[in-house]
Amino acid sequence: MSFTVDITYFAVVGALTLRLGTMAATLPLLDQRAVPFLWRLALGAVLALALAPGVIAGMPPLPVSFSWPLLVGEAVRSLLAGALLALAVNLVFTAVRYAGNITGMQIGFAIVNTVDPQSGTQISVIAQLYYLLAVLIFFALNAHHVLLGAIYQSCTVLPLFAPLDTGAGAWFMIQEYGAIFALGLRIAAPVVIVLLLVSATMGVIVKTVPQINVLVVGFPIKIGVGLLMIGLSMVFFKQVVVGLLLGMEGKLDAVLLALRV
Repeated sequence: MSFTVDITYFAVVGALTLRLGTMAATLPLLDQRAVPFLWRLALGAVLALALAPGVIAGMPPLPVSFSWPLLVGEAVRSLLAGALLALAVNLVFTAVRYAGNITGMQIGFAIVNTVDPQSGTQISVIAQLYYLLAVLIFFALNAHHVLLGAIYQSCTVLPLFAPLDTGAGAWFMIQEYGAIFALGLRIAAPVVIVLLLVSATMGVIVKTVPQINVLVVGFPIKIGVGLLMIGLSMVFFKQVVVGLLLGMEGKLDAVLLALRV
């Protein structure tokens, strides 16, 4: 009895596992401490096994012999490609958390930041609320299917064992992350504008009636108005987040084109 081992298949599965594993380690909800690292790696391996036959059928011929420098180089390239794609996906959620931090600070919740046991960092209550809502919208739109399509497309645009322009890809992501501040302000704009008007009104009232204690009266008013505006702006929040998630496929394609030599 003789056995044949397809080295090409194992090489492709390994490269795809690194790309998918890197993305799985940073995806929403999967980047928490409660999800063990081996589970994320196993998820990447299972998806790699499912995508490998289609990737092999559409890729150019690979080198006949695989040397250690060649395999290590491809491992590094796969890690970089997966990391840049993951950063493109997390762009939306980073902007949402930034908007939540701005909103919480304007309301006055910045003094009640809690320690998230999942990430081990201090987070704003409003930021966590916005983040969880964005995650629900993410899965409701089946945006995770777009990620699998991007991974498969990455093997076409960026063939395995081919060079990558990592400098151009990194510079592209730096430019995209520079837009986080604008996106965060756009999401938080309804609450921030209304609270700014409330603060200006309270300032006029205090100047008119100096006997009023602005700290005692102001905090409950800002908290009440802020929470009311968060509820009223949920429709706007959904429209902005849905638009960002629908544009995520274009961002992923732009990352792949930037990495292409």
